[in-house]
Amino acid sequence: MLGLGLLALIVCVLWVGDRALVAKNALQQAQGDLTTFKSELGQPGAPSTVALYRRLGTSTATAAKQTDDPVWAAFEQLPWLGPNLKAFRQVAELTDALVRHGVQPMAVAADGISVDSLKPTNGGLDIAPLKKLTPAVASLDRAMHEADASAARIDTTDVVPQLKAPISSLRATLQKAMPLTAELRTVMPVLYPALGGTGTRHYLLIFQNNAEERASGGNPAAMAMLDVDQGKIKLGKQPNSGDFPHPYTTPPLTFSGDWAHVYGPHTSAYVTNITFTPDFPQTARMARAMWRSEFGGTVDGVVSFDPVALSYLMRATGPITLPTGEVLTSDNAVQYLLSGVYAKYTDPTVQNAVFASAAQAIFKAVTSGQGSPKDYVAQLAPMLNEQRLKAWSIRKGEEDLLLTSQAGNMLPADNAKATTFGVYNNDDATSKMSYYMDEKVAVVAKSCPAKAPSYTVAATVTDTLTAAKASGLTSYILAAQTHIPFGGDRQWVQLYGPVGSKLVSATIDGKKVVFGNDQDWPLNTVWNATGLDVRRPAVKGELFGRPVGSVSVTTAPGQSVTVKAVFTGGTTPSPSLAVSHTPKVRPVPVTITRAACG
Repeated sequence: MLGLGLLALIVCVLWVGDRALVAKNALQQAQGDLTTFKSELGQPGAPSTVALYRRLGTSTATAAKQTDDPVWAAFEQLPWLGPNLKAFRQVAELTDALVRHGVQPMAVAADGISVDSLKPTNGGLDIAPLKKLTPAVASLDRAMHEADASAARIDTTDVVPQLKAPISSLRATLQKAMPLTAELRTVMPVLYPALGGTGTRHYLLIFQNNAEERASGGNPAAMAMLDVDQGKIKLGKQPNSGDFPHPYTTPPLTFSGDWAHVYGPHTSAYVTNITFTPDFPQTARMARAMWRSEFGGTVDGVVSFDPVALSYLMRATGPITLPTGEVLTSDNAVQYLLSGVYAKYTDPTVQNAVFASAAQAIFKAVTSGQGSPKDYVAQLAPMLNEQRLKAWSIRKGEEDLLLTSQAGNMLPADNAKATTFGVYNNDDATSKMSYYMDEKVAVVAKSCPAKAPSYTVAATVTDTLTAAKASGLTSYILAAQTHIPFGGDRQWVQLYGPVGSKLVSATIDGKKVVFGNDQDWPLNTVWNATGLDVRRPAVKGELFGRPVGSVSVTTAPGQSVTVKAVFTGGTTPSPSLAVSHTPKVRPVPVTITRAACG
């Protein structure tokens, strides 16, 4: 009897060992198949994703089947060997479930679809693939999260390193991929209707001119209506600021609180000033209201862009020839659109015509499929990171989604992800001098036990012109107001503290700022407010749950002026510190330092 029992044990060991070897080989094959699937997905001329899935699914199903066995289950109860067999089985099961419930729907939906099939042609996009991919992405994301939860339940306490390491690697891979699948799961249901899949959409495009700075970029003097139906995009009316009242006797939209005190009454009354605020939803609502007051019709959303973002876009489209014969490239577009046009054409009507023709030429290049989708996607990151591409929707669900992205707004609503400071510039010289203005920002943070945190934010504005270069510029570019030196500039500098903080003090080149109570100087009642002598009183208030100070600075050619503000306290701060600033013609260096307690 003892001999028979020993023989049976040997047979069982060999049985489990053989199944383990088959399962191990199957999982290794699956790993290779999955790598192939990921690399081939969406590539032009790639094999059928369904065929790729079948091979992958066969491997994972084999591995799972080999470990689903009564003898295997019995051996899981043994010391030392048992925990390893159990962990191996759990890996096989979760991998098979991930492939069946996540990869399989994606393989079916993506079959025959490549990146090139999403390329614009004949004035639009083929959005049918989006409808197929939306539920598949949801299935993949759900399967990823279920696989991660299953992996978390695997007890690796007594598991050998050769198995423990792959399990840890599996979890790391899942957790790296889950944020992407979760974001896609949220975004995909919006894309199809946003591109006119359920009815025509009408988007107002505002083009911010960085040569005449505003907090969120520049003067939005040029606009265009984009009509999108079933992915087909049509360029509609293209008015400029001259087609709107200057000013509105009764602005179509106004805001309460400290809005008018800090920004001045002109912000809501002129279309050219709606970007004085870094709060893009407010800018978008004003743009929509003004458009509808003049032209009527439906406006489903507002999209903002600037010439620097346009130069990034042209890295994908390649050179574009304008009707004037000039060739725009990613290297010369910014200089041409923000400086060259004003030097060559002194008539504003001609300037507007050139801008309109450039917009039409670039629009045609994009919608006709000039450039590769991969290159377009690559340019989204700098546009978003530099806050040059913004979007707003009238639909709450879509707007809520946009507000979770970099495109939704410039200042976050709280300090959860980062304790964020705002540094913004608004031209006050009615010129195109902002093209020559540089800036650098420095933040010093101090957080000590039993004390409220304090932050010093410094913005140094520099006029890069020389008097000699200024003499060669047209009067349309140069500032001509009283109190501004030849070749100089005047602008408002806005400094925002963290949510819930307080503005303690501010200085301009070391001189203390005395804040007034209204930017509209006839309404200001603080007799010694800084800047009141030139009818530009410094003001402070609270906007978006943040303290803000706004001061006027004037620079001469080659001169730098530094504005500093000290903030304290705030709601629960994030360990991360960040700065949001006006997207300027050239990069804005930002330094953040944590000071020691003392």
